[in-house]
Amino acid sequence: MAAEGVIGVLGNLLVCFVILRVKFLHSMTNYLLVNLAVADMLLCLQEFFLYLMYSDISLLDFVPTSVGGRELYCRLLGSDFLAWALVYASAYNLCVVTLERYVAIVHPLQYERKLTATRMKSLIALIWVISFLFSSPYLFTIESSTDPDQACSKLKDHHQEFQMLLKVFTFFMGYLLPITLMSLAYYKIQVTLKRQAKALNLRHARAAAYDLVIARQRLVSMLMIVLGALIILWTPVYTAILVCAYPLHKGLISFCDSDTYEFIVEFMDFFHYFNSVINPIIYELKYKKFRKGVKVAFCSCVKRKWNNRVDIEMVPK
Repeated sequence: MAAEGVIGVLGNLLVCFVILRVKFLHSMTNYLLVNLAVADMLLCLQEFFLYLMYSDISLLDFVPTSVGGRELYCRLLGSDFLAWALVYASAYNLCVVTLERYVAIVHPLQYERKLTATRMKSLIALIWVISFLFSSPYLFTIESSTDPDQACSKLKDHHQEFQMLLKVFTFFMGYLLPITLMSLAYYKIQVTLKRQAKALNLRHARAAAYDLVIARQRLVSMLMIVLGALIILWTPVYTAILVCAYPLHKGLISFCDSDTYEFIVEFMDFFHYFNSVINPIIYELKYKKFRKGVKVAFCSCVKRKWNNRVDIEMVPK
């Protein structure tokens, strides 16, 4: 998990660096991808520190000894509050990327009026606030321990009904809602793009207009791959969360309290975090303009060549 965290941090840092450095990548869509990369990078960084907490070089040795410091440590880190906040941020920032493409393609005449820079900044800020609010119940699932050899302790059985509701809430708000909204939006986008391409073919439109539709299709296809990867990598862990949401002391699903289940959950957590690692790889493989941006950012000779072509290549391909 340490290697996964480091690779994820470096990959998403690369996305931020390339998009912010290369001028022909300065577009609303790409800025939103930067915001998504920041959420994924922080999530991978959190995963790395989580590994250190339970490794031989344990961060638990650095837990504050004061009651207030230990309580703060347990509530923010030990409870997974920060991890879930970043998971929410990743999912909903991808929703914002989808919203931007949806308005640009399905309602292009309203794009400039609806998606102003000020509104998008406010929306992004709102997404981050909502992400931390949605994860705030995790603050109440753990507390500092009175045992000097243990930093934190989970709240006991009389709070299991609360934890059951929290797991159901996490499944619907962190997984089902964003995936449903994005799936419906991409379906509508694909229908619109196919209709536009067919209309341009019938009218024998100029190549530039048809190329614009093709470029949009390629970008949307790349974003749909990002969504597909999220669904594939997140579904197992969220399914486990929902299946084992019922209080264990009721004894209905004894498997959820077994060592085998704990091992499977750790395995699924690896894929859950891997979603934040794979996005930069998808950009490199499927986003032609991002690949060109990487060359421009790291090769001065290619940069000089592309500086003369910035004005004619404004559409992501």
